[in-house]
Amino acid sequence: MSILFILVSLLCFVFLIIIITGLLLPSSWMIEKAVLIKTSPPKLFPLINTLNQWPDWSAWSSESDFKFEYNEKKAGFGAVQIWQSNKINGVLTITQSNPDNEMQYQLDVKEGNFNLLGTIVLSETNSEFTQIAWRCELKKLKNHNPLKRLQAYFLKKYFESTIESSIIGLQKMFE
Repeated sequence: MSILFILVSLLCFVFLIIIITGLLLPSSWMIEKAVLIKTSPPKLFPLINTLNQWPDWSAWSSESDFKFEYNEKKAGFGAVQIWQSNKINGVLTITQSNPDNEMQYQLDVKEGNFNLLGTIVLSETNSEFTQIAWRCELKKLKNHNPLKRLQAYFLKKYFESTIESSIIGLQKMFE
């Protein structure tokens, strides 16, 4: 057999494995993280609800190539943050804001046209601590493209680590 035939066969086999793996992956996912922070909801909520303060504590600000832009409204319902980097670009929009309690957002990730929905809820546990619970979910993908499912899988891993790091960033602000 020629080496070219072997290389083409091997390449086809690898591509087939990638396609099959992509078809077996789920078309949606959810991440949930929660921790206690030694502060009150009124002190914590403005950091979460004001998008131009996110770079002070979020994991994305530690990535040197991230650039952020904002619309005129930087806090509460309708506030927008535009992300740009070498890895990921997107638009974060606050879709609901309940003072000192809950903030919901939508993140449109340009790479792959993914739409993520997030909720950050604050619950006062006692006079010293607030529980912050962060949920981020990818709603069902619009098509069954196995390569998009693979991309969504790696996007989930990325957001799991950055959400956890971001919560730790918030904790450190109140230590």
